[in-house]
Amino acid sequence: MTRKEERFDLTGKVALVVGGGGYLGVPTCRGLAEHGAHVVVADVRKEMAEKASIQLAAEGLSIEAMGLDIGDEGAVKAAIDDIVSRHGHLDIAVNSTARSTGKPMDEMALVDWEKGLRISLSGAFVLSREAGRVMVSQGSGSIIQFSSMYGKVSPDPRIYAPNFNVNPVDYGAAKAGILQMVRYQAVMLGPKGVRVNAVVPGPFPNPVGQGGDAEFVKKLSDKVPMARVGDAEEIVGAVVFLASDAASFITGTEIVVDGGWTAW
Repeated sequence: MTRKEERFDLTGKVALVVGGGGYLGVPTCRGLAEHGAHVVVADVRKEMAEKASIQLAAEGLSIEAMGLDIGDEGAVKAAIDDIVSRHGHLDIAVNSTARSTGKPMDEMALVDWEKGLRISLSGAFVLSREAGRVMVSQGSGSIIQFSSMYGKVSPDPRIYAPNFNVNPVDYGAAKAGILQMVRYQAVMLGPKGVRVNAVVPGPFPNPVGQGGDAEFVKKLSDKVPMARVGDAEEIVGAVVFLASDAASFITGTEIVVDGGWTAW
């Protein structure tokens, strides 16, 4: 292995990817495992985690599946304790989960707002707190949170009508909160050897949902300087980089993967 390759080598590392059975989660798990990590694919939809695990294991990668609800504080703590008990350490924690009400702001009850934040922001906090606890005891680790372009800019209502609801306010508020949380935690955990960063995906519409609507994808593409939407595999490089020693002096920041969406 060359020195250049060693910078990105994750051999011997244990990674937890929450939301790992999702559209961006699966390629994230694959990318980490391809660079040598043993990856725990965790998802509230356990069947999705197991499906991804079977698929990736068939590719010769070191993978295991776990059902995990990031909105359940006790379950998050127990899951991380279990990983450490079985593997001895946890080196990388990635959170790619999100929940949103899908409701317009004037139809959103307070309980809807709070449910959205509980998964997208409070769950992110609990995961980083518990992963950070373990990593501080080790003296090293990398925590990577998925924010969103809608944590930096507002959605444009004109591209959603009439086929889809506008991306809801609880989602954007939570994803913006993640960016501040990452900065705060980086400052607190940096002296203890733990790095905390964010990846900020731009337009990555899932072909199973909004990405299956050609008119909607065209409207998204028209707002991107690169004139297209992202492919799920294009999120991987940023995550692997932040997880690896190539990013050893990088913390408290974000990598925006949006084709230039937020540069306008």
